[in-house]
Amino acid sequence: MKTIKKNADSLFPFSFVYKGSKEPQNELPTHIHDFHEIIYVHKGTGTFFINNTLYDMNKGDVFLIPNDTIHHAVPNQDDLVTSSVIFFSPALIQSIPIDENFSYLSIIEKIKKHKHYKMSLSEKKQVTFEQFLNTIEKELREKQTGSLHAAILITHQILLFLSRLSIEQIDKTIMEENYNRFWMNEIFAFIDHNLQRNISLTLLAEKAHVSPAHFSRVFKEITGIGVTVYLSKKRTYKAKELLWNTDYPVAHIAEISGFDSTPHFYRTFKKFVGTTPSGYRKSRLK
Repeated sequence: MKTIKKNADSLFPFSFVYKGSKEPQNELPTHIHDFHEIIYVHKGTGTFFINNTLYDMNKGDVFLIPNDTIHHAVPNQDDLVTSSVIFFSPALIQSIPIDENFSYLSIIEKIKKHKHYKMSLSEKKQVTFEQFLNTIEKELREKQTGSLHAAILITHQILLFLSRLSIEQIDKTIMEENYNRFWMNEIFAFIDHNLQRNISLTLLAEKAHVSPAHFSRVFKEITGIGVTVYLSKKRTYKAKELLWNTDYPVAHIAEISGFDSTPHFYRTFKKFVGTTPSGYRKSRLK
């Protein structure tokens, strides 16, 4: 299976989906993209897998997904999720240092730091947030002069709105959800910290205290892909980060990312990223 990666060709620099709804079988499997993403749930329920954590999806939930964050939505068949989604490049967001204590992207940095991607809005805040989305939809639909600029300005307002949610609320949400995590979250954490090991379906099922068949079924329901593909993607994403941020030799990166050989690493990396490890590393210098 080739990795699904939304990129500049389809979305750059701004894209908006208003009140969309998908059947579970039409959702993308576990994927990443180069853009930040803001998702608002208008109605429906489901599960959202984001960077090793599972979240419930309900009306009034906002999910902020930074670029290159692995994720996958699983709506409930009997209560399909209707959501609006903003995809935007960080390059579009104003970064002039007017106030050293604030930037529009500070909420994205906070989410990256805490690795907590969900906010639940009160009914009053839902009304405000939906007004932002309605205005974006109207601007893009009517296509008046500066409509795209207006949509981007409203995105700034949304980022400001979310930034003003207190850290106390975020911390409280983290604490509450830590008590209600799915048992699979421990498995995701184990995988993340043991990519160099030989991880098998049998080993993971033993860790979870379930049968391999049950584990395989639940894992695929949650992530949309099988264990082997998931491990390959996680190892590839780790290698991608190391290639970009270090000068380690490619063979060493293959080893510490958990690949059993350098040729296997090259094949897998090209399959999921679309270029060779060396080619990807060279692109950072352009």
